[in-house]
Amino acid sequence: MDILFAPDSERKTVKLKPETIKDLGFLEIIENITDGEKDMMIVRDIMTNIPTDLSDIKYRQDIMKDFLENESLFNDFSNALWQIKTLRDLSSSRLMHTQNDNSLFVLIEYLRELSVYVDVLEATQTCLENNEVRSEGLNRLREQIKAITSDEKFEETKEDIKKTLDDMSCISGALIGVNFTPDLDIEQVAVVEFFPHRIRSKYTMAEVAATIHNVLNSAQATNSIGKVAVNTRVLDPLLVGLTPLMEKHLKRHFTRIKTIMAKHISLDTSFITEMIEGLTFYTSMTRFAKRLTKEGLKICTPELPLNEEGSDGSFEIKDVYNVRLFFAGEKNIVTNDMSFTPKENLYILTGPNRGGKTIIEQAVGITSIMASSGAFATASKCSGRPFSNILTHFPIDENLTINYGRLGEEAVRIKEIVNETDNRTLILFNETYSTTSAVDGLYLSKDLLKILKEIGSAVIFNTHIHEVARSIDEMNEWPGESDFVSLVMEIKDNVNTFKVKRSEPESKSYARNIAQKYGITYEQMKKEKSDNDEC
Repeated sequence: MDILFAPDSERKTVKLKPETIKDLGFLEIIENITDGEKDMMIVRDIMTNIPTDLSDIKYRQDIMKDFLENESLFNDFSNALWQIKTLRDLSSSRLMHTQNDNSLFVLIEYLRELSVYVDVLEATQTCLENNEVRSEGLNRLREQIKAITSDEKFEETKEDIKKTLDDMSCISGALIGVNFTPDLDIEQVAVVEFFPHRIRSKYTMAEVAATIHNVLNSAQATNSIGKVAVNTRVLDPLLVGLTPLMEKHLKRHFTRIKTIMAKHISLDTSFITEMIEGLTFYTSMTRFAKRLTKEGLKICTPELPLNEEGSDGSFEIKDVYNVRLFFAGEKNIVTNDMSFTPKENLYILTGPNRGGKTIIEQAVGITSIMASSGAFATASKCSGRPFSNILTHFPIDENLTINYGRLGEEAVRIKEIVNETDNRTLILFNETYSTTSAVDGLYLSKDLLKILKEIGSAVIFNTHIHEVARSIDEMNEWPGESDFVSLVMEIKDNVNTFKVKRSEPESKSYARNIAQKYGITYEQMKKEKSDNDEC
């Protein structure tokens, strides 16, 4: 059962580049919203492979809404997920041991697998029937499970499992004889008599059965090593010695049990286990959403167009914020509005150092990924078609530019970006060409922006080359549907507000802001000099 792609989907995705994932700090986010490495890898693979078909995004989004709006559904599926993971582990273990031809152990493993399979199906059916679900995906799942559980073969499976368990539980205790070596190491273990009732003993058959996997492994390890040396004690030697006797006793029932279980050998539990990835994604994102709302941060379900034909390519987000600030413990997180339309999707962003330019770029990229993966958006409102791909060009470690130099490295990466982009791609530039002279940087930036305007890509061009923003009138004459817009990071009373506003760049304000921060304005330096002289 696929709960990540719509029925008849071609399952096409665009894989985000490693540079994009790194520049957006996306792995840090995934690590903070998942439990354990396996879950992290699952959620990472889902969210960094963006579906290209809008119907797949809507399919996921509807399931996500069911989880977000129904606390009971979320809790029930969170519990069921652990059972489903156990089912997958049992299936994998049985297949592995089948190759080793350990017939008794395989039989016990398959019995456990079938038992968990029945429990999971019934628990999932109860969950879906007791909770209102609206999504196509969960309704299809409910109908498929109902079709299985209402079949007479399912009832037969349940009955056979009960009979088998009863048969294998025909003994509850055993009288055991133990021979010791002169130095009190266990030399031999013998069962004098089995009992259908419990007796007072340190070791019961129930305890032995519960640890059979470890015991068999210990016994096989001991046999492979050879006779244990004198004065060398084996971990739990009584159980190691008892295991062959227990196997011998159970083999009296083996043929009949195997005959019963053989009827169900073709049963395919992958119907349930193939949901692990999807359920891990939905439960992890729901848990994350609850953390954000508990701290007073806003989330929303993106408003998607009905279909591709109904989309004009716009993507708008209101009160968007960077969730990395939340993980960093920031209490006063500033939000901003960003809008990409066919007429305005090229932004030149200027502002002071540490004024929030990179933060807002990351926020937009992260929110688009979350929306396109079918999750919620970290904003009060999100509407339109999320971007099908996101490319980034952020400063790179100087150690990685040894072959080309900084400018050569930038040229290589920018050429790759231009070749990969299209009119459904968002490109985030961060201080591109900042290592060149202002004249050279302006020339190179304008050439880059000109080709992107023709292609129709959405762009946020974060730069300290203010002449780029001052050239907007000229650049808007270039071929291409969209216009360029100048954005600045706002400063009030020489303090960064971290808010974005439409305005021409204010070079003097930025420079004065930085100078005051580090105490190097004329007034500050004169006063400090005077104070030092007086001392």
